[in-house]
Amino acid sequence: MTSEFLLWALGVFLLAGTVKGVLGIGLPTISISMLAQFADPRVAIALLLLPALVTNMWQIYRGGQIARSARLLWPFVTTMAVVMFISSLFAARASTQLLVAGIGVMVVLWTITSLIKSPPPIPQTLHRPVQVFSGFAAGLFGGLTAIWSPPMVMYLLSIRCEKDDFVRFTGFIILCGTVPLTMGYIVNGLMDKTLALASALMILPTFVGFSIGEYLRQFLGGKQFQTVVLVVFCLMGINLIRRAFLL
Repeated sequence: MTSEFLLWALGVFLLAGTVKGVLGIGLPTISISMLAQFADPRVAIALLLLPALVTNMWQIYRGGQIARSARLLWPFVTTMAVVMFISSLFAARASTQLLVAGIGVMVVLWTITSLIKSPPPIPQTLHRPVQVFSGFAAGLFGGLTAIWSPPMVMYLLSIRCEKDDFVRFTGFIILCGTVPLTMGYIVNGLMDKTLALASALMILPTFVGFSIGEYLRQFLGGKQFQTVVLVVFCLMGINLIRRAFLL
């Protein structure tokens, strides 16, 4: 790992932390897609793990209502955590090109249609089955690629989360996914001491960016906030498609 790459990574995590501070999401997608231009995607994922753990712990602490988040989202996070740990064990030898391209196409199509017309709400009777399905998709994609925001965001926007709940719930879900993903990377040997130290170094720029993003978030209204989420995810989806062709 060269000094030039470490400098690039510090800048990437500053940017990704800022986006996460504004939206509550985006740290994995931005950091992995940008770092993978110059390194193995699995190295990018390993660098992400400690900043993701720390910032999401801080995010749910700042958002509060942890018990409420757990009570409402336990089917999602339980399914996701189990599937993510199992699928992460195959990350060392699995090809991520098709999965990343598929996620990118799905996100772009979904965000474009959602910007034209809001996604239909989920009936109350279907909340739990949809949570389990979304959690399974998030766990599968997350374990292999460390990108599990699309199923999570699709679910949260469909239940019409207001801005603060959206940030609160995303922090809780992402933390619950990062823990089994980190455990899986330790078990399969993808997270060694060198990468662990480099990942710890990325915590500081991520936190600086996150603080900047939190300040900017207060200037966004509810509808404007959702529009920003959709536009950012559309750009992320396009970038994921581009990244898939470079793998």
